[in-house]
Amino acid sequence: MIAEREVCREARRILRKLDGETRRLARGGNGKYLVWRGDKPESSHTTCAQPIVAAFLARDWVVALGTNPESYRLSEAGAAWLRRQEADGDPYAAQHQIRVKRTIVDEEGIERIVTANRGESPLERLRARGLIDAAQFAAGERLRRDYTLAQLGPRLGVDLSAHVMSGTRGAQREALIADTVLAAKQRFARAMEAVGPGLNDLLFEVCCALAGLEESERAFGWPTRAAKVVLGLALDRLALHYGFVVTAPNRAKMRGWRMD
Repeated sequence: MIAEREVCREARRILRKLDGETRRLARGGNGKYLVWRGDKPESSHTTCAQPIVAAFLARDWVVALGTNPESYRLSEAGAAWLRRQEADGDPYAAQHQIRVKRTIVDEEGIERIVTANRGESPLERLRARGLIDAAQFAAGERLRRDYTLAQLGPRLGVDLSAHVMSGTRGAQREALIADTVLAAKQRFARAMEAVGPGLNDLLFEVCCALAGLEESERAFGWPTRAAKVVLGLALDRLALHYGFVVTAPNRAKMRGWRMD
């Protein structure tokens, strides 16, 4: 039997390296397991013994990929356990978050390092899992920014944070804010029109309403994983509208055909 402390220590070392769509734990020729990134081992020094992998499997921290030689990927339970181990504060809240360190400038102009939760945005979660690229993510975030600036979201009460303005300067500032809101509304409308019907519905749900893919599939009555494909097409069209460089995925070979 392996001590629980040793299993946890090895889990923190190995599972952290498996946190990614292209990473897996594969069995080598000497019976040891290596962490692979894509088609290449990450490091010949990053090895894991078979009893440790069996302990990971018993705790549902890894999932078998059904390959030969046998290989495993990080499971949702394993990722949640890892986030709990590395969390500051409430570990069970952290397991549902993707925490990163960011530098911001406060109201006094002082730079501060804060902890941000990337899991708040569906696009952030998809980007962290490698399901969308940088251009798609940037396009979706720009659409969300215009949606926010345009004040198109539902208001559930009185905005008590709004400034009370009076006099000439107040009128000028109010006119400037109105122009900013109007410009954002126009940019948002042009972007949604460029994406087109059938695609912009899902784009609104994910980028603006912050709905997840599974939630959107249930709302639209779509089959499982359909939203992932549709969202990719919508974000590509949105990125082209904004002028981003879109990298097309590898396509299948063209097959010839002719009519009778």
